[in-house]
Amino acid sequence: MPESPEDIQHTLREARAQIEAMPDMEREVALLAANGTPIEDIAARTGHSEETVWRTLHRIVSDVTGQRREPVETGGLGADTDPGVSGGYGDTGFGALDTEPPIAGSDEPEEEEGYREGPV
Repeated sequence: MPESPEDIQHTLREARAQIEAMPDMEREVALLAANGTPIEDIAARTGHSEETVWRTLHRIVSDVTGQRREPVETGGLGADTDPGVSGGYGDTGFGALDTEPPIAGSDEPEEEEGYREGPV
């Protein structure tokens, strides 16, 4: 699977007939890339993010070469350590993260002196 911009450019130059049959957005991105236009310039010209341009190019190259490649899911920083696109935002394992004030007579700590919930 071509990875570098030069490899993608070469692959797309060889597939001009297939590119011409693509929908407008994909065709525009593919033709600009085949002509050697840098990714950031393609993004600026088409009004899409660089990430969208890269994803589009990888999808086009997969279609043109017949080599399917599954997207790799990467995790971000912070507490989201659960696998999956929406992982890490439910119960914490220590109970739900409440947004409600403490219940009177519960084990929850009292609010600090001087802190008041609601409008000031």
